[in-house]
Amino acid sequence: MLLRNSICIMTTGVMLILLAGCAAIGPPRMKKDRINYNLSLADSWKRQILLNIIKIRYVEPIFFLDVGEIVTAYSMETGGNVGASRSIFDSGSSLFSMGAAVKYTDRPTTTYRPLTGLPFFRGVMSPMPLRNVLMSIESGASAEFFLTLGVRSINGLCNEMLTSNGYRVADPRFVRVVKLLAKLQALNALHIVREPLQPHRPPLLRLIFGGSGDDAVTAAYVTELKELLRLDARPKSYRLGFGSIYADDHSIMLQTYSLAQVLATVSGRVNMPAEDLISHRVVAATPATANKGLFKSVMVHSAKDKPEDSFASIQYRDSWFWIDDHDLLTKKVFSFLMLAFTLMDKGQQESQLQLTIPTQ
Repeated sequence: MLLRNSICIMTTGVMLILLAGCAAIGPPRMKKDRINYNLSLADSWKRQILLNIIKIRYVEPIFFLDVGEIVTAYSMETGGNVGASRSIFDSGSSLFSMGAAVKYTDRPTTTYRPLTGLPFFRGVMSPMPLRNVLMSIESGASAEFFLTLGVRSINGLCNEMLTSNGYRVADPRFVRVVKLLAKLQALNALHIVREPLQPHRPPLLRLIFGGSGDDAVTAAYVTELKELLRLDARPKSYRLGFGSIYADDHSIMLQTYSLAQVLATVSGRVNMPAEDLISHRVVAATPATANKGLFKSVMVHSAKDKPEDSFASIQYRDSWFWIDDHDLLTKKVFSFLMLAFTLMDKGQQESQLQLTIPTQ
């Protein structure tokens, strides 16, 4: 009787151990993994963008490595045994044995895709799709932020640009146009609408000024804006199109930046190591007299020692480069750069390699 009770107790103990092991995997892992992978992926994106900004100043080719798939497989194998024996020759002699085994396996699989060829051209070198930029503004995104960072010219009025040939200051009229559009957006007097679809014609967008019950301030902003853009003063709506030059007084032509151009603009505001500037290893910075707007004179700092409090940091060529975690304006610019990859999507699916995960 004693032997039977002991076996029951040991069997129950082994089962509890095995059940506890099985309960430790599944939903609890999901809660932890989703947060950890989210934070890790976002941090790697920030560091990759910062790296390419620094490389532009060193006149080195930029390169992006995209994360294709993240698949994590967990397995837990458990086993146990309980045994007992008793000698028929010696009733006082008995032997008990109990064993348990748990094997836990974590198999994360991450695929990386270098951004090269046509995907690189479309995603980095091509102008951002105008429709995506404009519809982001219509959905509530800051007109001043998106137009300053994403638009190269409006009806021939040019934004600033930093190239290998030097820095081009923004036309003061462009800066004023963006300010006026931002004011109208705040007054709910700026609307972007789609024209009704017509056969054999691409969908068009129109910009509508004003709203219900416009006051004198709104009317003054609209009048000044139309004069700067050389528009016919009579209509309330104007066709929006992609282009770098003025078309006519019923159209507003916008040319967007490529992602590479936006990165170059930010790179001009990196505080580079003094020795690299003296030895001409890097191109010149943006002039101190440049338009500030949404950009600070110095957006990225550098030093020999690793920063303690940073939004993003990398070590490159024996120096540390970082963005101050308290610099909210620069952090917003970086958030736009991360969003720009989504804005570049034109809805064209690229053929991708298929990843096969074996069943457990």
